[in-house]
Amino acid sequence: MATGAQDSQARFGQSVKGLLTEKVNTCGTDVIALTKQVLKGSRSSELLGQAARNMVLQEDAILHSEDARSYSEECWTVIRSTGPAKSPAEIEWHIRG
Repeated sequence: MATGAQDSQARFGQSVKGLLTEKVNTCGTDVIALTKQVLKGSRSSELLGQAARNMVLQEDAILHSEDARSYSEECWTVIRSTGPAKSPAEIEWHIRG
């Protein structure tokens, strides 16, 4: 009987060992999948941040071009009303009035 009990315990031990191995492999696969997902999310965040920075740069460029256009219009207004100016300082003087 002792041999039968030992065989039973050995089979049970092998069964448990097999189940544990399977579970460890599954957990390992899940950890790898989770790591990939985290890295993918990190990359998405990085790309989103870069897009936001690019939008800010574009906005600054647009605002600068609007300022330059406005200044150019003011210069042309002065030139039309007073004739050609001799220097940028003279244009500034006419703008300030």
